[in-house]
Formats: sequence, structure tokens, C-alpha cells
Amino acid sequence: MSQRDSFHFAGEKLRERAVLVGTALPGHNREEEEECLLELAQLARSAGAKVLHAMIQERRAPDGSTYIGKGKVEELAEICREREADLIVFDNDLSPVQARNIEKRTNTNVIDRTELILDIFSQRAKTKQARLQVELAQLEYLSPRLRRMWEHLSRQDGGIGTRGPGETQLEVDRRRLGERVSRLKRELVKIEKISTTKAMQRRLNAFTVALVGYTNVGKSSIMNALTGANVHVADALFATLDSTTRKLELGEGDSILLSDTVGFVRKLPHHLVESFKVTLSEVRDADLVIHVADFASSTCDRQIEAVDEVLGSLDIDPDRTLRVFNKIDAQGTPDSNWDPQVKWPDAIRVSAQTGEGLDELLEEIRYRHQGSIAEMIIEVPVGQESVTGKIYDECDVRDVKYEAEGTFYLVRITDEVQDKLLGLGCRLRPDRLDDWSEGN
Repeated sequence: MSQRDSFHFAGEKLRERAVLVGTALPGHNREEEEECLLELAQLARSAGAKVLHAMIQERRAPDGSTYIGKGKVEELAEICREREADLIVFDNDLSPVQARNIEKRTNTNVIDRTELILDIFSQRAKTKQARLQVELAQLEYLSPRLRRMWEHLSRQDGGIGTRGPGETQLEVDRRRLGERVSRLKRELVKIEKISTTKAMQRRLNAFTVALVGYTNVGKSSIMNALTGANVHVADALFATLDSTTRKLELGEGDSILLSDTVGFVRKLPHHLVESFKVTLSEVRDADLVIHVADFASSTCDRQIEAVDEVLGSLDIDPDRTLRVFNKIDAQGTPDSNWDPQVKWPDAIRVSAQTGEGLDELLEEIRYRHQGSIAEMIIEVPVGQESVTGKIYDECDVRDVKYEAEGTFYLVRITDEVQDKLLGLGCRLRPDRLDDWSEGN
């Protein structure tokens, strides 16, 4: 095998011994695929494997029966024999037929990138909600692959790509699997309703900020640095799957709610994003989304593109997104050829490790927070008193005056809540602000 066709990884001895396979197709050059394989190696190690070897093949199109072609499969089989590999991980999604054919010809278990990510999510899921979301994503992925999975699992017990639903799921047929998927969806709908209600109650009168970004860019470290929280931090992909929310004091009596969310990677399975829509609602509903990027990463540009793609699928308004570059203290940065502020002039540079730039970030959050809230007079006409509870629930009420034509509330209020109250029959009375300030 030529130097061009392969490269190697060193790693400590772990449970499964894996060979990685990537394919550079038209529109994706070899350098990009090498970056993807390096990330795939990180994912494999996060799942608990030792990466022995990686190979890339350049093709005009995938082979219908084996994806990489008969000759390359034979080469792959020889590598697995020589290195005593028991797992092959493809960077591309395989069809059931392709995976089954490769397994037969190499006599080695085969999974693809999606199965690997699902396995990691299965290991990391801690809460009931996260476990249900992971199981749903796994079952929806496995549904068209059942025949191969029965053969695959009969030769392997609990390996990478098979954790999650548990042994009972190996015995169900397609009908029972479909019933299980339906039950999971119903249960997640219930959890979503409860989570939404709790989130609304928690966010009353609060400006919400969500930290998003590629996995392992330091979102949790930033949250800990800003809030003094003790959110779990680890140098691993997908260290946590559950959103964590903490109060962040801004001074002068103002505070906001800051949420740390699950990280993203390239080629994140679409149905996984769908399954985690409850968790991602923290991002979708936030007043401000802080997109954290790794300033020290050589693939920072492409990581940003991957996250922007997910944010676009969630219909996140770019106007409420703030870009932040973390790890500006890392060795080897900044690169003289890498200046993110040329492309993103409004980006803020920080180091969660040293604290550099965090004051500027806090100041920008204060500015966004203050710009979202205005002081206003709300008039509740006589006969509309039923909305009084809503005003106290969703506004910061500073004072009240009772007059013949109705009740007037001096409040701090967001545009969104203004629209809600107008729909309930209230009136905005900015003309009364001067009267109020004069004490009349």
C-alpha cells in the first residue's frame, strides 16, 4: 500500500481494535476527507476503540455492492488480518447490503459513522430524556437494517454501535420495533410538553442565552468561567448530551439564564438532530445564541460551517447569533495566516482558561440584554382584568396605578411579550411614560 493511500494512529490499548475507511468523492478533496478521518478517529476513541489504521480511497462514485469496490475490500481484509482488527468503521453511511457484503468478505464487524455517533450518544446519555432520544434515533436507524443486525449481533456481544436499546430489542421483529418507536415518540412528546412548561416558568422575566458550537470547543469551560458553575468538562467528543442552565449575574440587579448545549460534528445524523429537538429547543428559543468556535483548530472554518448548517435547520435568526472564538491562549495560535475577524469582524476572542476576553463577552451580553427590554406602560381596560396574572408572570412590574378607565402598569417588557399582551386586549401607552416619571 502506498504512503498516499494510508496513514496511522497511535493510541493506548482499549477494548476494540478498529480500522477506519474514508472515501474522497467528487466535490470532496482528499485533504477534507483526511480531516474527517482524523475526527472519526477521535470519535472511535471516544467510543472506546483503539484505532490501528486508516485508509482513504478516491472514487468517482460509491460502488453499489461494497461502496469501495471489490479490490479495495480485499485490501481491507488483508489489513484487518495483519493487524488483528475486529472492527471496521466507515466515514460514509453504508447501505445494509454494502455493510453485509463487506462483513462477509473481511470477516470483520462493520459500522459506519452514524452508528459510531449513536453509540457514543448511548454511552453519554444520563437523563431519562436523553436516553429515550438516543434509543429513538438508534431504532429509526436500525429499522431498515434489521436483517443484517441480527447476523451481526449473533457474532458479537455489546460492541461499538450495538449499545443502547438492550438485549430485548434483538428479539423483536419489525412490527414490535415499530410499536416501540411509536411509544418512544409519544413519551418524548409528553416530556417535551413538561420541559416546555418548566422552561417557560423558569424563563419568566429572564433573558436567555444558549452556548452552541462544535463538540469540544470549550462551551462548558466558558459557562464555568462566566457563572462559577461546575459543569462537567472533558477533553472528549460529546462529553455531555444534556443542556445545563445557570444564572449569570450582569450587575446592577440584572441577570440572564445561560444554557450549555450538546456539541455538533460534521455529518451529524439528521434523525439524531430530530430526536434531540427537545434538547435543542434551548437553542431555538434563546434570545441570544453564542456560537463558540475553536480558534486553535486547523479546521475551524469547516467546524463553523457544520454548526451554521445545524443552526440553519433550526431556523435560528443570524441577527440573534454572536460568534465567539475560544482557546486564543492555545500553543501555536494565532496563526499569521488565520485571522477570523477578517471574515467575522464582529467576533469576540476569549480564553476560558486564562479569562482573556471574557469581560468583553459579558459586556456584549449586557448590551444585547438591555436592547431586548424596554420600559413601557401597559393599560388594562376595565373588563379585561383576567390578563393581570399574565402581566405579573411575564413582565417586570415596577409600579401600578388604578384609574377610572383601567389599570396602568409600569413594566420592563420584551417585544415578544408586548405582542402577546396586545393580542389579549391590553394597550401600549408610551404617551403615559412622561406622566409617570413626573409622578402624576
